[in-house]
Amino acid sequence: MKYVLFIGSKLGYEAIKILTELNCHIEHVFIEKEHEHEHEKYYAKSKDHCEIYKIPFSINAGNREIQNTIEEIDAFDYVMSFGYRRMISELAIKKASISALGTHFSPLPRYRGFAPLNWVLINGEDETAVNLFYLDEKVDNGDIIASRKVKIDNLDDINSLYEKCIVAFTGMMKEAIPLIESKSFQPKKQDESKATYTCARNPEDGLIDWNWDSRRIYNFVRALTYPFPGAFTFLDGKRVIIWSCEEYEIPKYEGIIPGKVIKIIKDSGVVVLCGEGAILIKDIATEEQQNIKADEFISSIRVTLGKR
Repeated sequence: MKYVLFIGSKLGYEAIKILTELNCHIEHVFIEKEHEHEHEKYYAKSKDHCEIYKIPFSINAGNREIQNTIEEIDAFDYVMSFGYRRMISELAIKKASISALGTHFSPLPRYRGFAPLNWVLINGEDETAVNLFYLDEKVDNGDIIASRKVKIDNLDDINSLYEKCIVAFTGMMKEAIPLIESKSFQPKKQDESKATYTCARNPEDGLIDWNWDSRRIYNFVRALTYPFPGAFTFLDGKRVIIWSCEEYEIPKYEGIIPGKVIKIIKDSGVVVLCGEGAILIKDIATEEQQNIKADEFISSIRVTLGKR
């Protein structure tokens, strides 16, 4: 089999490592460069890997360059997309003699669309999945070639869950590629009656509503923590990003003011009332400081978070 790859991020880097390890014939790799603000630059690792294995590649190729490159390739069987955040070239998909494949980290057919791992954490799911499936005209609805479930633990945040999914993805691919090469896999159709979708998230969608219960706020914070923009609130009109928190046991309150600071614990954080229950806010960021302990910034139990 011959492959053309569209890759980006750590997912793309892991994918190309697996394919070369399995001696797959890769005709060309289109590598998407991370944005400047992104901490780790996996595009450089993918580039180095291509150079070591003498695989032709392009970095941040525009539509015309992609089209010209695809036209120059005599023939290939599969287009594969892993961590690539732009639309795959229609010409590349049409020229693939068999099909185009991609991956999605959600319990398909649920959570089709944007930011699935963020959403499964926000919604308190206890399980997700990694999937290899046919790319189709519709969003994430193609037949599934391979899938692995991934357990979500209470202490997972977006970073640890992503790493779990990468581990599951590598194992799944090492099993799936030999089946693809031998044409011995059995695609499974998705149940359209169970399909759900997610919408794209913007930084402003991270505003915390202190009327939520403590579990919902905890899930919200761990789903949006660094390197994402973060869940945030306001104190005296200033934005405060909450990087980490945990649920905190409190006695029964008859009078509740959601967002009210009720306890300051030195070197640990501050306890804040929610619509039901409370959370211990641990690490935060402000306009002046990117990472600070909450108890170093908030020093009074008379303040209420959320007020602009």
